[in-house]
Amino acid sequence: MTSAAPESVTSPARIAWGLPDALLCWMAGYLGAIVASGLVFALVRTSELNAKLLFGVLLPAQQFTVILALFYVSHLKGQRSLAADFGFVIRLRDAKALVVGATLEIVLTLALMPILQLDPDAKHQQLLTDLEEHRDIGTVVLFCIGAVILAPVVEELLFRGILLRALLRKVQPATAVLVSSMIFALVHLVGDPNTVPFLPALAGLGAVLAVVALRSGNLSTSIFIHAGFNLTTTIFFLTFGS
Repeated sequence: MTSAAPESVTSPARIAWGLPDALLCWMAGYLGAIVASGLVFALVRTSELNAKLLFGVLLPAQQFTVILALFYVSHLKGQRSLAADFGFVIRLRDAKALVVGATLEIVLTLALMPILQLDPDAKHQQLLTDLEEHRDIGTVVLFCIGAVILAPVVEELLFRGILLRALLRKVQPATAVLVSSMIFALVHLVGDPNTVPFLPALAGLGAVLAVVALRSGNLSTSIFIHAGFNLTTTIFFLTFGS
């Protein structure tokens, strides 16, 4: 005769993660980038961070550290599953949402034009400036992998996964969508003041992604929308430049 294992062995008694853990995961990404930069400078013995190191080492280190932190939070305080805790699902049938992301990018860019015309000296975000200065095939490929594949997955997990779901325990859905979209926009401002003119578009994108994630109950569609948005931005920038 065998006895069933206690429930506490297979799953936590309750989901205990919340807003502080979302902040922890975000900060962990920057710690990962700092550690990676220290290793790069020590091993490569360079005092200058070029675009290939930025797109190929530092940004992936930041993104993968965020994912590791999310795994840690899920294992320690959740259901030990990114899908169960944060809605991380990728379904190929949702790839049609790439078109939605591309359309959203065009609409928000057109809506942003009057704001940009008020500041003729407005600059691109720093990552795009770095890309513009280094257009060799290796740098472009590394940038596309980070911007079109890794960034949508990591940012959806962070902002529409743990952050939005943590907010939903504290406030009404409309407020959670608004707050998460504003945080999403403002986080892009950290370390890159050139983002200021683009904050309305980023907040708009964040709001749409939050609503989609809220209605679908998972991150699959929002990941593809985000990827379509970033892909369209990248194509337009590589085609037309400044």
